[in-house]
Amino acid sequence: MRRFFISLLAAFALLFTCVSAGAQETTFVKTSYNVLSDGNVELIFDIQISDEWYLYSATPVKGGPMTANFDMDAQTPAQPEGAMVDGVEPKTKFDSAFGLDVYYFEGNAQFKQIIKPSAKGNFTVQGTLVYQTCNGEECLINENEINVNIKMVGAEVVEAPKAKKGKDESLLWFLLIAFAAGLSGVVTPCVFPMIPMTVGFLIGGASSKKSGVMKGLTFGLSVVVIYTLLGLIVALFGSTAATDALGTHWIPNLIFAALFIVFSISFLGAFEITLPSGLANKADRQADKGGYIGAFFVALAMVIVSFSCTGPFVGSILAAAVVGGVTLKPILGMAVFGAAFSLPFVVCSFFPGMMKKLPKSGGWLNVIKVVFAFVLMAFAVKFLYNVDAYFGWGIITRLGFLAIWITLVLLLGLYFLGVIRTNHDSPVDGIGWGRMVAAIACFAFVFYLIPGLFGAPLKSISGMIPPMDGSTTVISAPAANTNSDAAPSGYSSLKSYSTLDEAIKASQETGKPIFLSFKSHTCSVCKVMEATVLNEPAILDRLSTDFVIANLYVDDKGADAEYKTLGKRFRQYEMEKFGSASQPLYAIIDHSEKILSGPVGNSSIEEFSNFLNY
Repeated sequence: MRRFFISLLAAFALLFTCVSAGAQETTFVKTSYNVLSDGNVELIFDIQISDEWYLYSATPVKGGPMTANFDMDAQTPAQPEGAMVDGVEPKTKFDSAFGLDVYYFEGNAQFKQIIKPSAKGNFTVQGTLVYQTCNGEECLINENEINVNIKMVGAEVVEAPKAKKGKDESLLWFLLIAFAAGLSGVVTPCVFPMIPMTVGFLIGGASSKKSGVMKGLTFGLSVVVIYTLLGLIVALFGSTAATDALGTHWIPNLIFAALFIVFSISFLGAFEITLPSGLANKADRQADKGGYIGAFFVALAMVIVSFSCTGPFVGSILAAAVVGGVTLKPILGMAVFGAAFSLPFVVCSFFPGMMKKLPKSGGWLNVIKVVFAFVLMAFAVKFLYNVDAYFGWGIITRLGFLAIWITLVLLLGLYFLGVIRTNHDSPVDGIGWGRMVAAIACFAFVFYLIPGLFGAPLKSISGMIPPMDGSTTVISAPAANTNSDAAPSGYSSLKSYSTLDEAIKASQETGKPIFLSFKSHTCSVCKVMEATVLNEPAILDRLSTDFVIANLYVDDKGADAEYKTLGKRFRQYEMEKFGSASQPLYAIIDHSEKILSGPVGNSSIEEFSNFLNY
């Protein structure tokens, strides 16, 4: 009987071990391949995801979670053709930790990677499939070793897939913004006064109402074609990789910032920006010929003459398009912009009586111009931050970024109240309800931004401003761990170490235990824990005074002689020491690496306090 109970207890222990191990195994990967008609090989990774877990896709999101990718070993006689892509359509959701939409899978996921063999005959593909899974409580960085024997000789050949443009569910929002920008371009001092003159030309020489309608349509289509051609020039980069480079490289970001600053200064009345007068004069002479050809040149003349006001809108759309990384975006964006921009002219040519209902040109157009100037300056700061982030200088900090935005919005609010004016503003007898509402909106936004100077997360705009941890993400290279002494406030401002050896040395010198934090740069749960629990004043005080802090990033790309990267070393240590590979994971050890408390993961304030009071 005693042996029976011992055996039963051992069985339960074995079962518990298996269940515990199974809790860590969140996915199952099946690898297959196709030999394509162009001689390349398409690797297919089908992943079964455990219930209540989700997996981030291979679709890149700037500033978002880690993108799934396939890292092929150097000994494999093949080269990847482009990046790994999603084999099925991912889902989309807003992730408050990142402040933007992310792409993910539930239940099942599929990725595809095309490789080009460097020699004829059969060969073996070796590499690592890397992706991130989360369940709302913790995140795992999964690394599956891939070993596939590719049979090229006698293999069934399938048709090579056509170039696939990943469906971007934010494309609709982008097009709506482009449409709104086109309409906004109409209500500028360079364009709005031209509506009666332009419509008068379209219907003035028409022999019939039908002829006037056709000239109006020709004018509208001509504007769309002209702007679409501009988008086509940008799209001729030829690949999404090129547009990605254009969106993240420091040169285009610096160019956009400089253009926005110049345009904003111009809008404030310092000078006027115009294209060469000869170009406009030639278009005007062709427009004088009349007819449908004349309608085209009227459109061309208007696009040229209005450039000083529409340039910032066009630049904004093209900037958003290339950052989005979809080659067709510049074309579609400019086409929609042109359609919206020409719409009021076309509608008024159909119904000339509507011109009587249009508001008269006046000081309100100058107000719009000044508003655009402040908006452009705010976005110029964003582009300058991208340049700073590219090189990792850390000049434009979160504190400085917010201070500039607060100043700009505050000045705009004072402008609406008439406290400050520009040299081209018309005299104002009083403050109307429109200006008052706009001023209140500006001051409300200022009050929203001010807590961000003292560590508030500002989640609704977190995707546009520097991160809370004070770090600067270097776009041109993988993010590396840095000492967080320079961080602005909260947990991220506490002195910490990025390797275990450094933390152990500090623990020996100070006699304090080590607070281990296993996390990743792309772990949304980690960000939430630090923004809420670890930033709680009482917990923050304990961490700052009683512990040596070691922030160990399991996705650290720093070199390591034994594990290739420091991230792999930290993940291995986490598994061996604490039997877990999830993030966030917190533990307290002494300088001899003896576990004093934990490990714990996602916790409440009370649970985390109990963990610290071991």
